[in-house]
Amino acid sequence: MSVFNASDPISPVVDRGAVAHRLTPLLYAATLFVSALLLFSIQPMFAKMVLPKLGGAPAVWSVAMVFFQTALLGGYAYAHLLNRLLPPRWAAAFHLALLGVTATMLPIAIATGWGAPPSEGTALWLFGLFAVSIGLPFFTLSASAPLLQSWFVGSGHKQAGNPYVLYAASNLGSFAALFAYPVIIEPFLTLKTQTAAWSIGFALLVILLTLVGLFAARAEPVTVQAEAADEVRASAGERMRWIALAAVPSGLVIAVTAYLTTDIAAAPFLWVVPLAIYLLTFVAVFRERPWIAHATVVRFVPFALAPLAVSLIGGEKVFWLTIIALNLVVFALLTLMCHGELYARRPSPRRLTEFYLCTSFGGVIGGAFADYWRRRSSTAITNTRS
Repeated sequence: MSVFNASDPISPVVDRGAVAHRLTPLLYAATLFVSALLLFSIQPMFAKMVLPKLGGAPAVWSVAMVFFQTALLGGYAYAHLLNRLLPPRWAAAFHLALLGVTATMLPIAIATGWGAPPSEGTALWLFGLFAVSIGLPFFTLSASAPLLQSWFVGSGHKQAGNPYVLYAASNLGSFAALFAYPVIIEPFLTLKTQTAAWSIGFALLVILLTLVGLFAARAEPVTVQAEAADEVRASAGERMRWIALAAVPSGLVIAVTAYLTTDIAAAPFLWVVPLAIYLLTFVAVFRERPWIAHATVVRFVPFALAPLAVSLIGGEKVFWLTIIALNLVVFALLTLMCHGELYARRPSPRRLTEFYLCTSFGGVIGGAFADYWRRRSSTAITNTRS
């Protein structure tokens, strides 16, 4: 006779379904973390590959940033269409097939047939080099954040009502990659070892996404989960606000980086700091309880902007360390303010992929605008000196 009874409160029988249900957010968060880790480690790794061909000029970094933002937009558009056209089970199968195609391009390397850059049109040539060499892996990985969050909505988990908090895990992975590369990876690993490790990480991602796909196969489409009140589409003004709130920080990260690395100090890997701050602000505000209250950030912004405006009069070379710190603090506050407002204006889960598509579009606009004015200012300075 059995000692334990299924109805006994101390029975060792474990409800596997309940355990799996509790572990669902952890699985989604881990998958998003690994995906973002791979996504943002490929950027400095590939930049190191092309460094002998192009050098380390800030102009190269700006073009690379515009490429990454454009590829991210493409990935978010793909995720939005996949979410609209296919139920979660078929969307997961399709995305896993795309991952399989992407795996055939590994390990990461410079595409064959791309020699020295031309004397003119270097920016376009560089954009093409990035697109041919790492365009598909970057495109595939960039779709993970909106896709996984939209699948999580249909999981039936009690936390599925606010899938946006998972975006913090994605940006935390991005931040970890940017921190680890100059400190741990680049000093101790050769490029060959780096690409091999990246391929292993990609295989791990495929395994995690396969597990997520099993959950997604049982998920309901987001449109079924939505309430009747959510049938109202986002207004054009609402979309424009999403785009604008994403465009300002995106333009600032390029502008601040170009200013610090060109006019203040050409220190190695200084470009990583503004981008890391940019990503960390998502982690800080895309959560139920932000690290800093949005109202507090808004109050601090004018007090930080005032000394920055005074510093523009001069003194960059003498007080360069103070100028760098001041620019980074103001940049962090402005980005926190925009991203905090963006989170406050997030739509219901039904429009999640549309929301991320708009924010990605804003990122492209902001980055392209900042890069355009940087190039125009550089040309004007060159003409004045000549």
